[in-house]
Amino acid sequence: MQIELEDGQRATLGQQVERIAGASVLVALSLYFMIGGFELGLGSPFRPGTGAFPFFSGLVLLALAAAILWQDLHSTGITERPDWVSFGAIVSALMVFALVTERFGLLPATFLTVLTASAPDRSLPWWGKILLGLFMAALGYVLFIEALGLPFKAFRAF
Repeated sequence: MQIELEDGQRATLGQQVERIAGASVLVALSLYFMIGGFELGLGSPFRPGTGAFPFFSGLVLLALAAAILWQDLHSTGITERPDWVSFGAIVSALMVFALVTERFGLLPATFLTVLTASAPDRSLPWWGKILLGLFMAALGYVLFIEALGLPFKAFRAF
């Protein structure tokens, strides 16, 4: 597939790869979360299982990745270079959440996920990132453990 730019030039192979690389990684990541969530069990509409949140988060991520991919493939303008550091921070944050939740509990996982995702943001000071992490951890506890009754542990013993 050749992408023609606004000025009539054709995009190089590198430019074409850059256009679809980020969305392709998001598609793969969303499929990973959807498969993992399905394996954990979706539950029922009135009593969601442990896998419901990762499955439906993966489904939303898949829809967003498809929209990004479609937009990138149909764009004729010169696009900005991707911010790979921020993209890496988001992918790392998802991995942190997946690895830390089972070992240490929902609250530490949420806190560390927020810190990891916000690390490249220079507009928020370090203490603001810590407060944001604490707020999101508390919100996650209230929403997922108290309100929805999902079988997450707030903290796990070492």
